[in-house]
Amino acid sequence: MMTHTPPPPCPITQFLIEHAGDLCTALVAEPSTGITVITADGRWVYMNAQAAEILFGPGADPSRYVGRRWSEFMPPEWVEDRLELNRRMLAHPERPVMLRVIWRGQQHFTWIRRIARDADAPAETPELLLLITRRSPSNEAGEELTSRTAFEPVDSSVMNLGRLDVLSPRELEVTALLGQGLSVKEIAAILHRSEKTVDHHRVSIYEKLKVHDRVALAEIARAAGLKVEDAERRRV
Repeated sequence: MMTHTPPPPCPITQFLIEHAGDLCTALVAEPSTGITVITADGRWVYMNAQAAEILFGPGADPSRYVGRRWSEFMPPEWVEDRLELNRRMLAHPERPVMLRVIWRGQQHFTWIRRIARDADAPAETPELLLLITRRSPSNEAGEELTSRTAFEPVDSSVMNLGRLDVLSPRELEVTALLGQGLSVKEIAAILHRSEKTVDHHRVSIYEKLKVHDRVALAEIARAAGLKVEDAERRRV
């Protein structure tokens, strides 16, 4: 009888197996990457320092949030948005998600994947999801990320605009287009408004944000990855 020897693991697979601990440590410590593990019903199980700062600001201590429910710290609209996404992912676990969100005035992309449960895990074992978050200023960078990933792109229905929150929805639209380098005339054509109206918005935007030129405004808009359609999202 012929026997078949299984092929050896490929070099990269063998490397990952042998160095899983080191790789995990390096990823968690990477200064621009937030790592979070959550339960599907809205509790933080693990959070590195970077993830805490993305959500709560500089100096946030992850130990304050681990083991706690989202509803204790986050706006109800945010909790509702994330729980709905979790339910969707559990219904289709084969489709991981890449979530785009503007939070504290900055654009972030979060890769979300369900963590498979052990076959013999008790029925009451909570469903877990792994989240990897990276800041990605500008729409160009975001579009490159979405084009290179097999994850399903999803836009959060809620946002925290940071300093941009002083702007009206119409001013946000104009800011998004000014941030792309478009002229008042071009913006007027896209938004179907008069040039006079667009210029009035431009002046108001400068005053509210306390900026004095298009370069400074573009930096703020690009940090948020601001798009015209963001003007209609819920603010928290």
